[in-house]
Amino acid sequence: MSLPTSIAHYRITAKLGEGGMGEVWRATDTKLGREVAIKVLPDRFAADPDRMARFRREAQVLASLNHPNIAAIYGVEERTIVMELVPGDTLAELVARGPVPVAEALPMARQIAEALEAAHEKGIVHRDLKPANVKVTPAGVIKVLDFGLAMAVSTAGSTAGGPAGAQADLNTSPTLTVRATQAGMIMGTAAYMSPEQARGMAVDKRSDIWSFGVVLYELLTARPMFAGDTISDTLAAVLRADIDLSALPPETPPSIRRLLRRCLERDRKRRLPDIGVARLEIDEALGGAVESPAPAAAPQAHVAFRWWNAALALVALAGFAVAVVHFRETPPQPALMRFQIPAPEKTSFGSTGMALSPDGRQLAFIASGVDGRAMLWVRPLDSVVARALPGTEGAGWLPFWSPDSRFIGFLVQGKVKRIEAAGGPPLTLCEVPDFVIGGSWSRDGVIIFGTPNGGLFRVSQAGGAATRLTSLDQAHGELGHLRPWFLPDGRHFLYLLRTGNPETSGIYLATLDGPGRKRLAVANQAGAYAPPAAGSQNGHLLFLREGTLMALPLDASRFEPAGEAFPLAEQVGSWLAMGFFSVSANGVLAYRNGGGGGASSQLVWFDRQGKSLGALGPPGVYGTGPALSPDGSRAAVDQVDSAGNRNVWVLDAARGVPAPFTFDAVQDFSPVWSPDGTRLVLGSMRGTAGADGIYQKDSRGAGKEELLLQSGMAVFPNDWSPDGRYLLYSAAGPKGRFELWVVPAAGGTPLDSKPVPYLQGPYNEQQGQFSPDGQWIAYSSDETGSYQVYVQSFPAGAGKFQVSTAGGVQPRWRREGKEIFYIGIDGRLTAVSVKTAPRFETGAPLALFDAQLAVVGRVGPYFNYDVAADGKRFLVNSNAIYSAASAPTPITVIVNWQAAAKR
Repeated sequence: MSLPTSIAHYRITAKLGEGGMGEVWRATDTKLGREVAIKVLPDRFAADPDRMARFRREAQVLASLNHPNIAAIYGVEERTIVMELVPGDTLAELVARGPVPVAEALPMARQIAEALEAAHEKGIVHRDLKPANVKVTPAGVIKVLDFGLAMAVSTAGSTAGGPAGAQADLNTSPTLTVRATQAGMIMGTAAYMSPEQARGMAVDKRSDIWSFGVVLYELLTARPMFAGDTISDTLAAVLRADIDLSALPPETPPSIRRLLRRCLERDRKRRLPDIGVARLEIDEALGGAVESPAPAAAPQAHVAFRWWNAALALVALAGFAVAVVHFRETPPQPALMRFQIPAPEKTSFGSTGMALSPDGRQLAFIASGVDGRAMLWVRPLDSVVARALPGTEGAGWLPFWSPDSRFIGFLVQGKVKRIEAAGGPPLTLCEVPDFVIGGSWSRDGVIIFGTPNGGLFRVSQAGGAATRLTSLDQAHGELGHLRPWFLPDGRHFLYLLRTGNPETSGIYLATLDGPGRKRLAVANQAGAYAPPAAGSQNGHLLFLREGTLMALPLDASRFEPAGEAFPLAEQVGSWLAMGFFSVSANGVLAYRNGGGGGASSQLVWFDRQGKSLGALGPPGVYGTGPALSPDGSRAAVDQVDSAGNRNVWVLDAARGVPAPFTFDAVQDFSPVWSPDGTRLVLGSMRGTAGADGIYQKDSRGAGKEELLLQSGMAVFPNDWSPDGRYLLYSAAGPKGRFELWVVPAAGGTPLDSKPVPYLQGPYNEQQGQFSPDGQWIAYSSDETGSYQVYVQSFPAGAGKFQVSTAGGVQPRWRREGKEIFYIGIDGRLTAVSVKTAPRFETGAPLALFDAQLAVVGRVGPYFNYDVAADGKRFLVNSNAIYSAASAPTPITVIVNWQAAAKR
């Protein structure tokens, strides 16, 4: 089959493989902007309308499999199946490099068992479980592929109708052995099929249990259990060969040896009856692994589960056991207990916070892998394993839980979403014009969230348009309402009010019913509320004070202070308004040390292939930028300190030495160079009563900042025209949408010049960039419902063109004007060739590499990367800063923390 260009609204990009059931292609879903896998069915199968109709009905059943360890089926289009695209190695690729150590293989097997258990509960049998159909993602999550497709194919072409009763139709077999030369020989893959499959008999869930045992054996030994020179020889071995477990490694627990024997009983009546039993056996074996000696160093390729990480986590197992007792029953006099949770292997907690479930049983956090991509993870506190939640790639900014501890809310790509903690597809609740700092979910189904440049918003847990709950009082210097926290009654809530003067910032109490509010504590970091412990009348407001986690007693009925604040922990990390701590409703506290929050990003040089060319300067908490000077010798970026202040820094591009450029205790951001490199302009909130403005300063750092423009709106400098005549900036309009404005800047003194709108309408239009000839402006807009990159003439009116095709933000021009770069919706830096004369023309977008952007600003009115003059190097504000030598501090968990509260 030749490479198709598209199928329905899926744009084909590459071939992934083929087998007896057809060919598999990588594709882009142009409607949803996600990468998928498309399996094209064989001609003999797709040409039968009746068979296809039955297949679609069966595919609907398969699509109901909603489990984190099962690759999802998204739909059926014509003769194709659209599936989740799963990254990582298959188990077949893993065992090709050698046996998987027991401590790594058993957690993998447990996840496979969980996937089978979920399917069997719905009457779905895989019938083709084998190492090639199981993947390990870079996050260490097992994904079983092609789940139920064998059954779907057979029932589509037979009259058996159900999983238990389907007979093997040798002419509709979806898979082949490696040595097979003709499609449609067998139902399943010979070396992994059960004896009843090999005989062509009816199958049930016990056939999957047999295959599970064969796969587990191969993981531990790196050798197939049944093999032959031909399919017939292999089938004969399946039916008659002795079950020899002597090749298992010596450290294999006896219980796992017994489990394998029970899985590999040829008589189905004697075989393990339910895969859930296997899961329990593995759980017990993992629990006993604490006393087992560590095996020899694992091969480099085994990235999913390292023994050292498992051992580190298991050190706290005694603490977990006590925690389980706490969760199940409340002791008369609870004792304080501590243990630690490390970041999953090859990840970092970063700076986006954590959230304990209200019932205190689970911890949600966001961690970034070595590729810089962030995901939402869930860690049961009575387990040693954290799970990444597929579909949450790019998540950021303080996850939050539903009151029943079932769902988690999070922000990704300008949208507030929710997802089940057990896994499943995320649901978009609403879109937001800015990034979100903190959310909270009431018992009445109301979700509120804060934005750094606006007030609080609310949305229903069912989704819909977000509506404003509070507004900033800019006349009194209010800069943001952040990290709300519902109190138990579901009407009152806390939030952080930030102002231009840190002394007037604080944690306030408000209600959903009216505009009234009162300050409970002076603070510049957000707080959280813990209800009263048993026998107490007082709850506690937890907040940070200069890195110390404090607890302020509050009367639980009047929400009034009922005593003096006292310390709980020191050197607790923070970033912006977020303290790295969370508290449950039943006495569990989690926090992470890190001084001022530690580094969260790094300025990194990349070439066009995505190869790192080295870091520029030290890791830090970088926000907007970087911006390269016209001669490429310097880079400007803003950085956040431990107190939450944001200042602009300038780095020498050759030596990487950073120097502060602004020094005030407010927010300075979005640096932009003048065309000759002698000046820098920046946005700042230092104006009267904290109003936004644009300032300029000699780029050598001499002198003071001079006010160029003061505004009642949030303003972000974007670019300076090549002739130096105009400043282009993004500004928040009266309805919260960003607009593009220009102000004459001749001589650098536009105080008396009137700004004029360049693009002003019902959409977000931001991130403007002048073309090198000054005749065009590239920008991003959400006028189609998702962000795309456009180019329009300057002045406006002589032409407008869409540059991106599948979503894009942050456009940058190449210095000679022949290319535009932007960040795709998948986070990949993308290049488009352009011509500006005699008429504007564009080429096809070419994805270069995953930009590994820091979370901040992907869809905001600013930039997180810049392009060298030759278009061959890119300076990126990147998350990819972590290594084993700079592993982040673990999360500390305290059970019954109120035992320390003596007041």
